[in-house]
Amino acid sequence: MSSEIKVSGGFLKDKKVKVLRQGNYRITMEQVRRSMFNIISEKVLGSFFLDLFAGSGIVGIEAISYGAEKSVFVENHIHAVKLLRENLKNLGIQEKTKVIYKDVFEFLNKTPEEKYDIIFADPPYELSEKILNVVEYVNNYNWLKIDGILIIEHHKKTILPDDLFNLSKFLEKNYGETVLSFYKY
Repeated sequence: MSSEIKVSGGFLKDKKVKVLRQGNYRITMEQVRRSMFNIISEKVLGSFFLDLFAGSGIVGIEAISYGAEKSVFVENHIHAVKLLRENLKNLGIQEKTKVIYKDVFEFLNKTPEEKYDIIFADPPYELSEKILNVVEYVNNYNWLKIDGILIIEHHKKTILPDDLFNLSKFLEKNYGETVLSFYKY
């Protein structure tokens, strides 16, 4: 089952994206997406963007809309992957994207082929205890460029420490039940 939401800004503003409406899928709210891209606007242009637990891909699609050179989406739910590929085709941005059908933890647990300027992770809230594994793998395998940013979307009840491995939290924004935590080296 799917429905549609709109891209909140950039050259794809107001274009429709199909989103999965089943199981434990949450869509990053428009207010949260708009705020996040306002915060990181200077880093997005020309960036390599990694969207972990991508779902419909709305965040990575927004990154392209705001000027990212490339967005890579990692998702392990086949229905979400099919919908994501359909969205990318309908928006005509397939050449700027790559979709990886794989478990995020398995994907991150290796040396990357390329490093990213921005990594966005929005794990299902029931995986909150595994968020630190995402940070650990990003840190240990050097997924981020030296001046890159890791952004984690999580529930307000999940408290992330200020320092995780070699990464330090430089900003935390609250949006009701949702929190964005921003990390850099």
